[in-house]
Formats: sequence, C-alpha cells, structure tokens
Amino acid sequence: MNVLGLDTCFPALGVAVGVALGTPSARILSRIEPMATGHAERMFPLISELLAEATLSTGDLDRIAVTIGPGSFTGTRIGVAAARAFKFARNLPIVPFTSLEAIALSPRIESGSAEDLAVAIDAHRGEAYVQIFDGVTRAPVTEPRIVSISDLGSLARSRPLFVVGTAAEAFAAAVNAVGGTVRAHPGMLFPDMAAAVRCAATRHPATLPVEPLYLRPPDAKPQEGKSLERSGA
Repeated sequence: MNVLGLDTCFPALGVAVGVALGTPSARILSRIEPMATGHAERMFPLISELLAEATLSTGDLDRIAVTIGPGSFTGTRIGVAAARAFKFARNLPIVPFTSLEAIALSPRIESGSAEDLAVAIDAHRGEAYVQIFDGVTRAPVTEPRIVSISDLGSLARSRPLFVVGTAAEAFAAAVNAVGGTVRAHPGMLFPDMAAAVRCAATRHPATLPVEPLYLRPPDAKPQEGKSLERSGA
C-alpha cells in the first residue's frame, strides 16, 4: 500500500510517502520543513519531490493520511483541503489523525510502560491543547481538549504521566501541585507523518466527510452592524 501523509497544523510542513507498506520492501520517505506561513505554496512541490524520490505518481497512491487539528486555524484548513482534493480527484480514502496523536506516534518519544503519555502544546491565550495516550500502544485515552493553563492540574491521573510538548513544563507543574506523578520533556515536537502513514496503512479510513478539528472559534469574525446598504441602482 502506498500512503501520502500531510500535516500543516503547526509552524512546519510535514509530508511523508509510505511505499509498499505491509510488504518486506516497505519504506517511508518523509520531510519536515519549519515555516510559520507558506504551507500552501510549498506543499505540492514537496509532495512532488517525495513522490519522485519514491518513483511514484499520484495515481499510485492508495490512501491519504492527514492531521485535522488542533492547530492554527488557517494551517489546519490547508492540509484538510489538500486531502479532500486528492479524495475527489483520485477517489482516495482519507485516514484522519489529530495533530496530537501524530506527535504521540513518534518513536522518538520514549514513555515508560507504567506511564500514560500526554501531549500538551501551547495554544496561546493562557491555554494548551492536550490529549492523553496509552504510553505503550499510543492509543488515545482521551479526546483532544483545549484547557486553561490554570486548570491543567485537573488532568492528573491515577497512573504516572509523561508529558511532551511546548506546554509540558506548565502541565507538569500543575499536576505536581495536586500531588500527581509526572515527568516532562518540554519543547516543540511536530507531528510525525512517517509514523502516521505507517499506522494509516492498517487503520480504517473515515466514512464521514473529514473536517478540521477546531477547539476554539476563529479569531476573525464578521463585524456586526457594519454592513453597507445595497445601492438602489
């Protein structure tokens, strides 16, 4: 199975191509390019580069893996829109991942067998995006949430936690303050689309339309009472 993976949720563009997954000759090509903006302009050239390196064309793809959020409002839409475009153009099934799950799947994260794994990313405005996973299987234990930094202590669990991400230190401090057991690995970890495409090869695709996952309303809102009157001409 050949799988294309796309992530645009955070200040980086992640693309991966899984080739012949599920066979002895399986291989994965991936690249993460940090960028605050410009995901849309760079995405398709990067896809073309990786497909060429894999000696594949878009017609050889069997499915798409995509992160659906949480993340930046505009960035998340870019990745989801691209996945939809491939679906409509090639009738490719889509396998969605939360951005936090795609981070948790990374083999670079070494959580202990007795720990749950929490991914906590700074969402600004005194909030964090948080999702908790089984430390061994990396299966989601909770749904992704946006939580006030001051309320992170409420996420303390009976099992010890290993928390990663840009809000890891704040998470650890809050859990320690209520008597929980936690260790933290702070810093930005971008979604690992190489791990996601490997998982997508055996996961059931979405049966409903894939939508961006927004955990807060967009910043831009229409102005009320500012509409212009239509001309009578």
